[in-house]
Amino acid sequence: MDLPTPPNPGRTTQLVLGAVFTGLGVLLLLAGLAQLLFFWNGTPRGLTIEPIVLPMGLILTVVGARFLVRELGARWLAKNGLDAQAEVLRVDHTGEVVDRQQVVCKVGLRVHLPGQPPYDVSIRWLMGPYDGLRLIPGKYVNVKVSPKDRMHVAPA
Repeated sequence: MDLPTPPNPGRTTQLVLGAVFTGLGVLLLLAGLAQLLFFWNGTPRGLTIEPIVLPMGLILTVVGARFLVRELGARWLAKNGLDAQAEVLRVDHTGEVVDRQQVVCKVGLRVHLPGQPPYDVSIRWLMGPYDGLRLIPGKYVNVKVSPKDRMHVAPA
């Protein structure tokens, strides 16, 4: 009997942060633009909210959109990607930590797609507590390969 895979807290965090940051960023951009449009002529001299709100809105929107695009792309690939095997060539820690439980590693893989010659890729892998046993150079892991771009590979 196959048990359902538990949700990955690191990926859930990226999705939630992406949605929250993007939403807040857009709201701040709209508030700053409204301030500029409605009070353009009547704004008293001195400090106004535009120099603060507009850059904050822009930064939050860009950061949030980056989180969202990355996570939605990973979910699309998990659903629509081609199944393949990959040999682990190397694992390098990046020093990034997510949710105090998972670390981001740069992993070198040799991907074996059925009917095609193997090729090498390097990906960022969000390693959970038990992934360290799977990601040993020389071992094989299951991956998903994008049907649009075979260099886009993600853990299965």
